[in-house]
Amino acid sequence: MRLLIADSDPTMTELYETYFSDKGYQVVTAGNGLQCLQAIREHMPDVLVLEEKLPWGGSDGVLECLQQDYPFASPEVVLLTSAKDPHTPVHYGIPKFDAYLRKPFLMRDLARVIQRVRAPQTAVAR
Repeated sequence: MRLLIADSDPTMTELYETYFSDKGYQVVTAGNGLQCLQAIREHMPDVLVLEEKLPWGGSDGVLECLQQDYPFASPEVVLLTSAKDPHTPVHYGIPKFDAYLRKPFLMRDLARVIQRVRAPQTAVAR
């Protein structure tokens, strides 16, 4: 699975890259919104892990570009937030994201969220 992790903290991006590479993911990292958009164009990830307060465009700018440039083929998006209220990201007017995780968190929690957003949707027959 191709994973793009966009976080402004270089120490964290290194930790993410090591952890998920060791688990068999193909990992690309970005430190700001411009790098993130470039990485999307070059690598089109299956899942984008996106820091909410990402510099140079922010998560809302990256997500807006995703919706405009890839309306039918965009990656699943996991938003990393420090908001205390779990509903707060929705109120910022941030375009589509599939899941979010509140900081601080354990790597295994992020791994579970990534697996959950990539799990195949099953239809229930009635």
